[in-house]
Amino acid sequence: MDKKGMVAIIAVIAILSIAGVGYSNTRSELDSNIGIRADQGVQITDQTGRVVTVPANVTHVAALAGQSYEKLILLNQTDKMAVTISAWTNLPWSYKIAPQLKDIPIENDPNVEDLISKKVQVVFCLSYDGNKEKLNSSNIAVVITQKNSGNPENADSFVKYVKQEIALYGEVMGPDAEEIADEWGTYFDQKVNYVTSRTANLTDSQRPKVYYARGPDAITTQGKNSYTQFYVEMAGGDYVAKNTNKEGLQSVTMEQLLAWNPDVIFVGRVNSTDIITNDTRLSNVKAVQDDRVYLCPQGVAYWDYGAEGVLLMEYFAKTLHPELFEDLNMTGEVKDYYSRFYHYNLTDEEANRILQHLPPTSY
Repeated sequence: MDKKGMVAIIAVIAILSIAGVGYSNTRSELDSNIGIRADQGVQITDQTGRVVTVPANVTHVAALAGQSYEKLILLNQTDKMAVTISAWTNLPWSYKIAPQLKDIPIENDPNVEDLISKKVQVVFCLSYDGNKEKLNSSNIAVVITQKNSGNPENADSFVKYVKQEIALYGEVMGPDAEEIADEWGTYFDQKVNYVTSRTANLTDSQRPKVYYARGPDAITTQGKNSYTQFYVEMAGGDYVAKNTNKEGLQSVTMEQLLAWNPDVIFVGRVNSTDIITNDTRLSNVKAVQDDRVYLCPQGVAYWDYGAEGVLLMEYFAKTLHPELFEDLNMTGEVKDYYSRFYHYNLTDEEANRILQHLPPTSY
């Protein structure tokens, strides 16, 4: 072959390389070629530290993490949900605020072929729900938004972690979503500073012992390093389950609950405080004796692990230390949050129904 022929072949190879001919889009190959071509996607780091490449323009996602539908509503990305799970169906404020949820297919146990047929590009899931493993062989990017262990061990780390969680959704969904995520992060910091500036100097004796009955029964709670622990602690409470051996959702013994003898009990994902107040075994617990058993508010998502947890922190603070938070108007706080982030103007009655764990009167 003469010199001119060799030059021509090299030129053809170069053109084919630039055009991307022969490039495989498998997940493993894409991960191994991160940064080579800008149009292949955006590199992000999820909440478990995994480096994931997502498309530069995400238009179809599967919201399979329990609260991910709420994050997408928050970031004004509801129209990009191709699939979600049924978590929101027990939370009627979610479809009062975002009625388009009713038209989004539900996949509690996602079928990979079905996700592909719906053109899903990104799946938001939890570290422990098995979807990461199920989707390993697909072309779909898997982003883990919450983990079950190895969570932050103090309030400062927790604040960073929660803001990082919202920012992660923003990074995946693009510049408009990132802007809202940044706004939410600033708002979160402001509210944390407002609350902790008043509770930081409380002595141990001034911090009521708090138990969180997550439901469906009295002995199911969220243990150490949970979102609920840090919201209670920032609000000026002593979270009695902070020294449990397990992180996240767990059951404790009735004997342990009686030994803790909490001053205050907050009840979470059930519709009444009956799991505590109707249990005769708990009749001598101080919180029951003093009538300090409270049903947590419930809105677009469960407040204990959702973005509305910032409101839960304020609710805890107002309930535990009303003398420190006389100026805190929870009705106003809920209305402001929904207007600012959900673009929905609640009436006072609607905001109070959320605070009382009541559904909307119509939806």
